[in-house]
Amino acid sequence: MFKIGLTGGICTGKTFILNIFKELDCYTIKADEIAKNIIFSNKPEIVTEIVKVFGESVLDQKNGIKKDEFTRMLFEDTEKRNFVNNFIHPLVKAEKNNILNDLEKSKVYDFFIYESALLVESGTYKDFDKIIIVYTSQEEQIKRLMNRDGFSQEEAETRLKSQFPLSEKLKVAHYTIDTTGTFENSRAKTLETFHLIKKDLNFL
Repeated sequence: MFKIGLTGGICTGKTFILNIFKELDCYTIKADEIAKNIIFSNKPEIVTEIVKVFGESVLDQKNGIKKDEFTRMLFEDTEKRNFVNNFIHPLVKAEKNNILNDLEKSKVYDFFIYESALLVESGTYKDFDKIIIVYTSQEEQIKRLMNRDGFSQEEAETRLKSQFPLSEKLKVAHYTIDTTGTFENSRAKTLETFHLIKKDLNFL
């Protein structure tokens, strides 16, 4: 089974591209979904570590970690964000490897597509056969952020500035997909990229 890593900045269209790969019969998964399952699992060892850093206000004694409060604090505080990345990342990687092992035993899928916003920053990109970078213009990212999350332009620009530079991500890219424009254009570029991947991996 071939392992493909997919990444890009916020509001660049990663999820849309990932869903197209799913339609193409690839096994797709998001690191963010694995991380959320871990963070909000309410396992005592997870809750204890998070409360140590985020404080008691992030904890509902009945329902566990408060999702909205946790997310707000996460994006407002770089130190908290770094803690979560360092604490949760090894757990996410371990779960990703467990999923991979099960898939390889089943031999159902030929391609495993793993989407992670932190693929490059974390060094996880080294675990994959090929890397795809999804991107668009900063102007388009700002517009999408404002539409999706109701941000002001200033808030959207601040969020973008906290992101890992696109130029650094592109250094490890085997393929790039520019999602500026219509959904149809992005779909066509994804289909073309998948053809190139299969060609480069001698899968055709």
